[in-house]
Amino acid sequence: MADFMDFLTKYIFLVAAVALHVIIIENTIFTCALGTSTALFIIRKKRGVLVFGAILTFMTLFSSFIVIIINALFPYLSDYNIYSPFIFVFIISVAYLLVLLGLRFVPQKIKSRIIPMVHMSAFNCAVLGALLIGATRDMNPVEFIGLGLGMGIGFTLATFLISVSHDYLYSENIPKAFRGYPVTLVYIGILSLAFYGFIASELQF
Repeated sequence: MADFMDFLTKYIFLVAAVALHVIIIENTIFTCALGTSTALFIIRKKRGVLVFGAILTFMTLFSSFIVIIINALFPYLSDYNIYSPFIFVFIISVAYLLVLLGLRFVPQKIKSRIIPMVHMSAFNCAVLGALLIGATRDMNPVEFIGLGLGMGIGFTLATFLISVSHDYLYSENIPKAFRGYPVTLVYIGILSLAFYGFIASELQF
């Protein structure tokens, strides 16, 4: 029992470490530019940021588990890199359908608010991007789970940081030509440079 608890503690620690790495250093929006347009749409309704983040995290985490199983069943599948995007889209579609089935037991008033977020979170380039990044880097199961968890939480964090600045970016103190969407892109660009600095690598031009 002690050995099992020791193994479980180390496993959870490794997953958390990979997730934290993805959240801070390789943030989905700020360093990979994945899902930026979705984030800009979500921040229009600030209350939906956490709900959307929770759904997106489920999508990435569930998809990561399934990809681990597929990698174990077909370790030597020829031309895997060619077929993997289609396999991942299928996996995401299954996760999408499971969430919709689960919403059948949710009150209609709440369901009407959540369903649009389910559509956006499922068919979001951040979800597919997380799986493709994990596959191309040949990650082990622990790293893949950490990647899925970190991508969802990191996306939520990035969206929250953008939503916090929303009122300031639409302030009358900003020139009309830059107010709103233009200055928001500049703001995201500055944050992206700051996050990219954590990677400690040269920019590729």
